[in-house]
Amino acid sequence: MNFQLDQVITAEIDKILTRARLSSEMIVMINSSLNVDSETGELYKWAHLTLMNCECVSGVSEGALPGAIAMELSALAIDIFDDIQDQDHDDLPWRQIPTANALNLASCLSMLSYEAISMLPDDRDGRFYREIGQILSHMWITCSDGQFQEALFDTREEVTLDQYFELVKRKSGSLTACACKIGATLGGASESLVLQLEQFGTYLGIMSQIRNDLNDFLDFEKKKDFVNHKKTLPYVYLLNILKGNAAEQFKELTQMKGNGLLRFGKEEQGDLKQLTLDEGAVHYGRVMYEIFREKSMEIIQAIPVPEKRKEKLIKLVKENV
Repeated sequence: MNFQLDQVITAEIDKILTRARLSSEMIVMINSSLNVDSETGELYKWAHLTLMNCECVSGVSEGALPGAIAMELSALAIDIFDDIQDQDHDDLPWRQIPTANALNLASCLSMLSYEAISMLPDDRDGRFYREIGQILSHMWITCSDGQFQEALFDTREEVTLDQYFELVKRKSGSLTACACKIGATLGGASESLVLQLEQFGTYLGIMSQIRNDLNDFLDFEKKKDFVNHKKTLPYVYLLNILKGNAAEQFKELTQMKGNGLLRFGKEEQGDLKQLTLDEGAVHYGRVMYEIFREKSMEIIQAIPVPEKRKEKLIKLVKENV
């Protein structure tokens, strides 16, 4: 079923790219970038999340396809902007071209999102186009502000846990909430149901960010989070919880940024790993992850739709480990 749907999504994206009269080089770059960073090999995860929410509230998903594609293109654009800002994921296509070209690629994708929603079924007064356009715009504004704040956080010595979770809500949470809200809106959900699924999406995004933070914090080979002072959850937790000698040790480790990984060698990496485990940073992250997972499950179980329609979203939460 997903294979057939993915073929439909691919065909619709091809139509949008052709209609936009893009250069062959830009089209090749977009096609090589779509889904390339999927950890599971799953295609079009953002489009599928959007369609799942539409199907949950209406029983069908076809009417949400343009919105789902818009979400997929926007999410890719945001990934590109994020990697440029973080100087991360050097192996991905958009990191192997000049930064100016990558910025143009991301800008083009963001505008193609609006080309996608222009293909929504004609509802005479254009209500769907305006509504989905407003949802997308709000997400872009919120997520961009989150990216801006994240860069500021990286220069600060003090960041509280509350500030961390507010940032994640604006950055990762707004992206996932947007997919859920677009799907619910195009499925004809009531205002209250749209808000419920939007909140579900926010929690889903926070869960994803916590998981990524835990996985990436000590991945010194592939990630630059620690040496770049990225205020990930383990970093912020240690920043706020450590006292005495442990705090001094952590401060000394964080001040090695100037010489990067050349000075931050195997011994220092081992010290950080031990400190992270001893002080409960991993445990804390896992507890917070489970709290948000439980909150997201409570929303899905409570929404007033037939149980059969909830199955995909319930499965998504259960498998999101």
